[in-house]
Amino acid sequence: MSLSNQIILEVGVNHLGKISEANKFLNFFLKSNYKYLTFMIQQKTFYEKMKNKIDYKLPKNFYSKAIKLAHKKNKKIGLSVCENITYEPFSNINFDFYKLLGIAINDKELIHKLKSKDKPIYISLAQGSDSKIKRCLKFFSKMKNLNLIYTNRSYNPKHLDLNRINYLKKKFRLPVGYGHHYQNTLPIYLSTQFKPAFYFFYIKNFSKNNRLIPDNSHAFLTGQLEEICNRINDAKIILTRKKLSTKINIQSIVNKL
Repeated sequence: MSLSNQIILEVGVNHLGKISEANKFLNFFLKSNYKYLTFMIQQKTFYEKMKNKIDYKLPKNFYSKAIKLAHKKNKKIGLSVCENITYEPFSNINFDFYKLLGIAINDKELIHKLKSKDKPIYISLAQGSDSKIKRCLKFFSKMKNLNLIYTNRSYNPKHLDLNRINYLKKKFRLPVGYGHHYQNTLPIYLSTQFKPAFYFFYIKNFSKNNRLIPDNSHAFLTGQLEEICNRINDAKIILTRKKLSTKINIQSIVNKL
């Protein structure tokens, strides 16, 4: 499988609620080789905190237009959701796939809404213990097209446990990917040792500036993506050299950074 088909780009709310900014992300995506792009609907409390400052919401017709344009290019648009009350106004839009944020992993009402869509679901495990994951999967019942995302939201390297990718595969018998939420790219390349089924990367706009965006510290400029993909491919090649031990393999990857 081509790496561009394994990478899911996340705008999140990095568009700051501006259609002009959202269109820049969309246009980049449509012209690229990437096949998947997501936007995010945040929690009600998030929007309330930003009252009279920034309105991070995009209109419904933007998403409908984005989906239509993406389908013309054989691409897909997804939506990340975290609670039913903010998702409900957009529930009649037919997104191609959904990401269930970790904070909502046991939100039975929201999960049943997503289940009724019968679309691929990616479940973020940023806040998911084994018991929470089991409960979540029970809510989804025997639904197909379920995927798990290993994500650790800490910037402390001691908190990262990439071996959990393998553990989750064996434990729950589902595809498991890596969701990047770290201050540099190192965990991405190290994660290739555990063969994630896909990668989630937050992206930010084309030019560097001093403006902070919600996922600024762990998002990549769109111009960085090609180099990151090249290094992932390098890591995969290094790790297929059977004569090298795991320890040497990982050190080889680090040396190329």
